[in-house]
Amino acid sequence: MDIPHPRRILILFPPDTPVSSLLQDLTGPSASPTDPTTSSQELTHQITTPYYTASVPVWTDTLVLPSWKTSWLSPDAGEVVRAIGAFVLVFRKPVADSDLEDIKSLLGAVNEVIEKGGGYTWDGVKLAVGLKQGVAPNLQLAEEEWEGICREDGGWEWVDGELEGSGRGEFGELTGIARLKEALETNDWEGGDNDELGLEGLDFGEADRDEGFDAEAAEVEREMFEMRRAIYEPGEGQEEEGIADEVEDSKVEELESMMLQMQAIRDMGLDMPEPERKKFAAKAVRDIMKKSI
Repeated sequence: MDIPHPRRILILFPPDTPVSSLLQDLTGPSASPTDPTTSSQELTHQITTPYYTASVPVWTDTLVLPSWKTSWLSPDAGEVVRAIGAFVLVFRKPVADSDLEDIKSLLGAVNEVIEKGGGYTWDGVKLAVGLKQGVAPNLQLAEEEWEGICREDGGWEWVDGELEGSGRGEFGELTGIARLKEALETNDWEGGDNDELGLEGLDFGEADRDEGFDAEAAEVEREMFEMRRAIYEPGEGQEEEGIADEVEDSKVEELESMMLQMQAIRDMGLDMPEPERKKFAAKAVRDIMKKSI
């Protein structure tokens, strides 16, 4: 069974965290952006099991507190949270106790966003991935300690990102990146259709992928996601209240316009035969893309 519109994977990481290698492990060797948060490259994690197949979109975001938490706790951000099926928090292992406290703060902050944005019905995986620390000596923690910290600060599953290959633990369980992939495979990816971001009803199915329509729909979705984030997380140089308000108003209007256009496309295509509806939807998405450039 193919899952046509799976929920997303969101990879979060503090600045200067080396995530390129992990992205390559999940999405293939071509995924090597210098700055994953600004790359226009569409990343997907391909899952194939005896029970289902899915091309799961992979989003990335830099995690800086408290601004990230503030933006993601906004009411509108809840729609984005519910469209995510897996949160993967990546960080370097700590050098000192203060670094460990920072990691705990990150775990707690993201978990709070998930609970408030996704509600108690949110059903997904939360994976905390610790990467090798380049500074020595560093703080050494046993696997049991990491598991306890991650469990206590939001129910995260600990994954040791230093472990490569298909190694197994004391009880025969997979470890490292192999465990990360296994956890993603066993997750439920259904239920996160494009309706959360205003794309439901465009019907971009298997037939459309051959003509490149799926990529265009994904580009609109990604742009709407970035616009939502930009609205609630003003960038550098927008500290002055007047400038920030003006930029925010502009982005809100642009996002609302795009949402209205997507709704209009759905409404206009309701009574069309399926082949005609697909062609109409594809052309409409192209037009929206041209206007947003």
